[in-house]
Amino acid sequence: MERYLIVYRGSTVDEAEGPQHNPQEWDKWFEMLGAALVDRGSLALSSIQMPSRLLGPKQSSSSLSGYSIITAADFNEAVSLAEECPIFDEKGSVEIARLVGPAG
Repeated sequence: MERYLIVYRGSTVDEAEGPQHNPQEWDKWFEMLGAALVDRGSLALSSIQMPSRLLGPKQSSSSLSGYSIITAADFNEAVSLAEECPIFDEKGSVEIARLVGPAG
């Protein structure tokens, strides 16, 4: 099994209108992942970016809203697991990356 990073983007957690973050739906999805869930991760409400050491931090224009780590046999399985993620009900999306190297 390989490890995959799922990055959540564009969640509507802070929006006054439209679908809102539903912790119960996330809990159900994490339970559905079962043993494939390595690290539940965390949702994020704000971020900064550092384009270089000299320029220092600035408000991020990214739509980064959290992450989790799962295991899957390949990208197809990782995508299949991510397709049920509640972020899509919050008008968000995911980005999936295969992690290399030792866990931990």
